[in-house]
Amino acid sequence: MDFPFSSEQVETLKLIADNPIFKKSQPIKITKNSTLKELRSEICERHNITTDEFTSRRKDAGLVKARMEYVKIAVTLKNADSNKIADVMNKDRQMVCYYLRKPTPETIKILDKYKND
Repeated sequence: MDFPFSSEQVETLKLIADNPIFKKSQPIKITKNSTLKELRSEICERHNITTDEFTSRRKDAGLVKARMEYVKIAVTLKNADSNKIADVMNKDRQMVCYYLRKPTPETIKILDKYKND
């Protein structure tokens, strides 16, 4: 049986596959017994940001997306109070309520996965 790719093509495909753009994001390793700070760390790791960036005043699109995901998961999985979430995020309660109104499609997929487990 002939192999459809040459060794150079296989090496090129391996390099392409190792590119972070093509890697799927890792699942969040959070349980109902985890703390809000542990959840924050998982979200930061998933989005490749630091906790200082997460709690900063910056409003970059990636940071906002991570914060929205954090708030929705914290409320859904942890039944956390908006004041506690705001404290961990270094934001006010109104910002948490704003993020709750606008969940991202990725967040909805993550929550659906937890509901099915």
